Amino acid sequence: MEDSLLELKVHDVSDKIINDVIPALRIINVIYEFDKNIDLTVMGEAEILVDVQGNANENKMFSIIKTALVCFILFLGAGLAIVNFHADVNMDQSLQIIYHMVTGEENHKPLILLIPYSIGIGTGMTVFFNHMLQKKWKKEPSPLQVEMFMYQKNIDDYILDKTKHN
Repeated sequence: MEDSLLELKVHDVSDKIINDVIPALRIINVIYEFDKNIDLTVMGEAEILVDVQGNANENKMFSIIKTALVCFILFLGAGLAIVNFHADVNMDQSLQIIYHMVTGEENHKPLILLIPYSIGIGTGMTVFFNHMLQKKWKKEPSPLQVEMFMYQKNIDDYILDKTKHN
């Protein structure tokens, strides 16, 4: 029965439409036309947002170049953000003071503190985003995955509202 229901045609897709909304009542009517003895219970949203995607004719090499360029720009942006933060809080002087307090010596480039500090920033970001190992310690999503989920949900809600009102 499930295979037969999955084969039912519910909606026609136009070439010009990118997003469309299908009300749950339309799906219920199509199923009842197929078999009136089916007992249905709707769970979730009353409308379904359909994202119509055309054939992916984009060149793979172009996609790889775009991805590499975005990664490079994000890497530079993250580096500049960290450098500017450290300049704002005067991290060099802070590390010099800590070095002087621990050793009693003056050192303008305390590498014994700078190197572990730099490694700690990278390790801390990796652990924070929960991608240090393939096997996660916890079964919870990373902050980045939560933000991406919320971003996609907001986009879907916006498109759903805009499509319903048109």
